[in-house]
Amino acid sequence: MKPKSDVSIRVQLKICGVTNREDAELVGTSGADFCGIVVDVPFSERSLSPAHAREVASASAVPVVVLLCNPEAGVAEDIVRQIEPWALQLLCEEPPELVADLKARLPCRIWKTIHLPPLTGQALPEAYIAAGADALLIDSADSSDGVLRRGGTGKVGDWSAAAEIVKAASVPVFLAGGIGPDNVGAALAEVRPHGIDLCSGVEGSRGKKDPEKVRTLVERFSAAAGKIRKGET
Repeated sequence: MKPKSDVSIRVQLKICGVTNREDAELVGTSGADFCGIVVDVPFSERSLSPAHAREVASASAVPVVVLLCNPEAGVAEDIVRQIEPWALQLLCEEPPELVADLKARLPCRIWKTIHLPPLTGQALPEAYIAAGADALLIDSADSSDGVLRRGGTGKVGDWSAAAEIVKAASVPVFLAGGIGPDNVGAALAEVRPHGIDLCSGVEGSRGKKDPEKVRTLVERFSAAAGKIRKGET
């Protein structure tokens, strides 16, 4: 499935951590560009089995992005074959060599998450780009509860550092980490990413989207993105 428009033209929106068909349908009709589904990720309460993820993905009217953490290449290949996502997002400490291997193996796009502060063992953004990553995603990591969470933390990251990564990157860069209806406009204005990625900012409870929060988020995202296109910010 192709995205709704040329990625070089319009700021895009990915709503992630979708766990059920109802929310996949909601995201697909909300005005978002991508539906993110976490698969077999031990630290995430929003993680689904491949079979469940396939069922949820089938309800999305927009391209699906599947998120994996440190998968073996063969496992990633099998999951992509089952779910047929538009993109595979690697969200942990995967080496550039795995990005290159999956890029050669798989029919979908390969996205790579990088973190602020950087994770030990994670390569520099330019190394992932050189390996063939189609897009980068900047997220926040958190271990305050004793478990290292490489995303879905609800915590805002270092936007100044993120803006520098966006400026330097030769591929699209999405911004995640603690973004919701109240700060999505500020995130777009300060960082100027290619896209916004969010999860907990539109949830009513862990793993369940709130339709009103989604509606408000999309409205404010669209208004802020429109100002950027017109050069008003």
